[in-house]
Amino acid sequence: MGPTNVDIHTDDGRIFNVCLTESKGNLFFFHGWSNVTQHLGLSKGCFIVFNPLDCTTFKLTHFIDGVSGSSFWTYLLRTSSHFYVIPEVILPETFSTSIDLISTIMINNNPFHVRIETDGGKFGFTVGIDVIVSLLHLEPGCFLIFTKYFGNDFNLKVFGKNCVEKNFLDVDVDVPLVPPIDAVNEIYEEPHSRVYRFSRIVGTDFMLPDRVSEMAKLNICLKDITVRLLNLEPPVQFTNGTRRERTHNGFRYALRRWSKFMKTAGIKVRDTVDYCFDENDQVLSVEKVVPYVSGRN
Repeated sequence: MGPTNVDIHTDDGRIFNVCLTESKGNLFFFHGWSNVTQHLGLSKGCFIVFNPLDCTTFKLTHFIDGVSGSSFWTYLLRTSSHFYVIPEVILPETFSTSIDLISTIMINNNPFHVRIETDGGKFGFTVGIDVIVSLLHLEPGCFLIFTKYFGNDFNLKVFGKNCVEKNFLDVDVDVPLVPPIDAVNEIYEEPHSRVYRFSRIVGTDFMLPDRVSEMAKLNICLKDITVRLLNLEPPVQFTNGTRRERTHNGFRYALRRWSKFMKTAGIKVRDTVDYCFDENDQVLSVEKVVPYVSGRN
């Protein structure tokens, strides 16, 4: 019952009239579509986004080699992946000497903080993508479109496997949910007891601070760490495995079985937790847990 012809507006200002045809319950662009593909130089594998301006008009944005102006697209990889390459043409040349940048990614006016790191000479989003995936319940195979708008910051649109843009207006996300990734506060080392204290907002995994990894000598031997949950009554002690991930300049270390750790410690994503690591005893302690309270409650 739709119109038999629509107008397609391209980014360079051209307007093409294209016929629609129906087959097996689906609508297809037919007569006139080849003019669009020839004008834009499209070929198999190009990514195209149609934005309906009204019932008979579409704005078309096309991506060549994954890039369109200041935007680029990628697939959402499996949840264990942590590196999403940012094409070189998106970032200025000055980024070639920058390391350990923090980017703000906006989704429906909600800010998420994601780390930008280098790996093999390429820049990419790493830590923080997992928070977005967890809070928005994204599945591998979704399409992610990043648009650079200021400094290191990007706007993100997510398209599901059905190729339709997802709407997150009903997702309970506000500023307290999204502090800087791996935010470490109140860090100090007591010179005599060799204790290192830090505070973290709970995410979907737990990367150890570099100083703690050094004190635990994980760079020499990957081993279990003794954990004490001083926030429980009575306190609980157990050993927890560690793992390592390669970075641009070496390795970083994390706790294994993090979801089980959270359940045992009685902590949840977005809670604030105070930790300390005692180098003499080689013990990581949870000293205090402050539950997250939504600003909407």
